[in-house]
Amino acid sequence: MARDEGMRARSGVTLAMPDLAHSVHVEVGGLEPGRWYWYRFRTGDQQSPIGRTRTAPAPGTSPTSLRFAAASCQHWMYGNWAAYRRMIEEDITFVLHLGDYIYEAPSSSAAAVKQKVRDVPFGVPKTLADYRQMHSLYKSDTAIQAAHAAFPWIAIWDDHDVENDYAGDRAPGRPGRAVFLQQRAAAYQAYWEHLPLRMAQRPAGPDALLYRRLTFGDLLDLVMLDERQYRSPLACPPAPPALDRNRLVVADSSPELFDTGRTMIGDEQERWLARCLAEPARARWLVLGQQLMFAPFLQPLKAGTGVGTDGWGGYAASHQRVLDLVAARPNRDTLVLGGDVHGFIASDVPMRGSDVRSAAVAAHVVCGPISSRLGAHDRYVAALPLNPHVKFVDARHHGFTRCTLERDRAVFEFRAVDDVRDPGSNLSTLAAFETRWGTPGLRPV
Repeated sequence: MARDEGMRARSGVTLAMPDLAHSVHVEVGGLEPGRWYWYRFRTGDQQSPIGRTRTAPAPGTSPTSLRFAAASCQHWMYGNWAAYRRMIEEDITFVLHLGDYIYEAPSSSAAAVKQKVRDVPFGVPKTLADYRQMHSLYKSDTAIQAAHAAFPWIAIWDDHDVENDYAGDRAPGRPGRAVFLQQRAAAYQAYWEHLPLRMAQRPAGPDALLYRRLTFGDLLDLVMLDERQYRSPLACPPAPPALDRNRLVVADSSPELFDTGRTMIGDEQERWLARCLAEPARARWLVLGQQLMFAPFLQPLKAGTGVGTDGWGGYAASHQRVLDLVAARPNRDTLVLGGDVHGFIASDVPMRGSDVRSAAVAAHVVCGPISSRLGAHDRYVAALPLNPHVKFVDARHHGFTRCTLERDRAVFEFRAVDDVRDPGSNLSTLAAFETRWGTPGLRPV
């Protein structure tokens, strides 16, 4: 590890053990805060390319600005990851990855096959060897290699990193709990091996502590949430043998959605989050890094107004408890980032999840997909009259969101590639929004 690309370096030795897929997770102490470092690995006569990372500003310092990229949802089949190839040209400090780093299943529907760009040469993973194979495929892409080499990453998993729409210890196909937890343990282990995570995040069987908090001087207090591992089962499940997956249900006729005993993030994580949000501010901005669309998004159904059971709307009481914590913060300094829905969304966060016209308490941005199949754009647009708090929605483009935090405002730029099939595609700004410190909500720039 070195202070410059000339690699006049500190060095050390670690073991790349087969039981960890020969991965190493080196934690280097004694580094200076707020600066770039370069690094490489050597084994025998083989030497890695040089990578670059950056330390966070020291506690007590007051950075004037901080810029990072928020990304999610990168299905191998549907794109060539030009977004990552262009991301390395951006002036950013780190990559915030909000889930679905891999996709556990190739899509086989006629519509999916029509959109396919490249093949996944093996089947659905279930074992540790399977998940390692999938991660290795994803890491073979030179664009994502370059993005990892260019920036530090802060990552959290979502459902496809294990299995689509899983909820805690339940999987959509309703396998036995012990069987699914064995699969979850394999997925968690492979995820940890292939992502830049610390030893503290190393799984113990099917359990891993991935929710955490990171500070960047007194500018950013980043709170990362795990919305998969601890959640209650999906509400309103269909009768077997139908798969227990996300579906739209009419909110007013689905009392299970409002059951106060159900939780999205688990009791222990919720108590931890309450402490984070209740204590005096550590930084100018508090950012919730989480996987889902956090603001309500209502959709029209013939029988009434629908919500999805896999999102926060499917855990309405748990959602309102978090909203109350955010609303109680006096500075209106909270920003919420999300992914999952395969579209770019800019939204205010209403104080009450059941009343989308209630006062805004935070700004919310969904970062858009790197390469996954796009969401139902026309359906999202048709739902906008039910969602006056949503300022922008676009599910026709792929890319990422460039986030810039300044002392008194935060700016979010939706950076979209022209053609997800083209590995050299150009990048442009689809839309941009800002929020002012102390005044919740988003405005177009």
